[in-house]
Amino acid sequence: MQPINIVIFSDYLCPFCFLAKEIVKRIKMNYNLDVMWRPFDLHPIRDMMPPIDSPYIRQAWQSVQRLAKENNIEIKLPNYISLTRKALETAEFAREKGVFDECHERIFNAYFLEGKDIENENILIEILSDLGLDSEELKQKWKDQTYFKVIKDSIRELHSAGITGVPTFFIGNEKQRIVVGVHPQADIEKVIQKAQDDLGN
Repeated sequence: MQPINIVIFSDYLCPFCFLAKEIVKRIKMNYNLDVMWRPFDLHPIRDMMPPIDSPYIRQAWQSVQRLAKENNIEIKLPNYISLTRKALETAEFAREKGVFDECHERIFNAYFLEGKDIENENILIEILSDLGLDSEELKQKWKDQTYFKVIKDSIRELHSAGITGVPTFFIGNEKQRIVVGVHPQADIEKVIQKAQDDLGN
């Protein structure tokens, strides 16, 4: 059976993206999926970010907690808001080395389960080292901004579709269906089933 293609734009800063990751992991137990995560830097500079104790963050976190409870997903509010450009670059480095999924999982979990600051280079290096990758090579990639264009092009691609928020799902092979935001597993599976029907699977 041909796998269903799913492209998901996300940022490690985004708790809704963490929830989406957990929901997709469950869906993969029921469907044959080819999932590709694409980087989206929500807040590239500190001045664009609200304080962790701001009313906006408190209100958003209430929505996160509600969705987490509805989907039985554990998530913890970080003590700080991390800039994620280097985390996104680290994941792209891991993609090149064939261990993207493992790195992706560990970065998200470091932030939303372990309370670690994923803006901290030492945290990212620790994650990469645990995966057996060369931290010195990663540092050079950071210095050279090797993945800047990859991230920029990914952001531009989502904007070109008229979308500025994440997570955003593009589901399907022949006909892509767009799903923006976190939705119950059953709702996403309905869209996947339609994509499967398109292929005659």
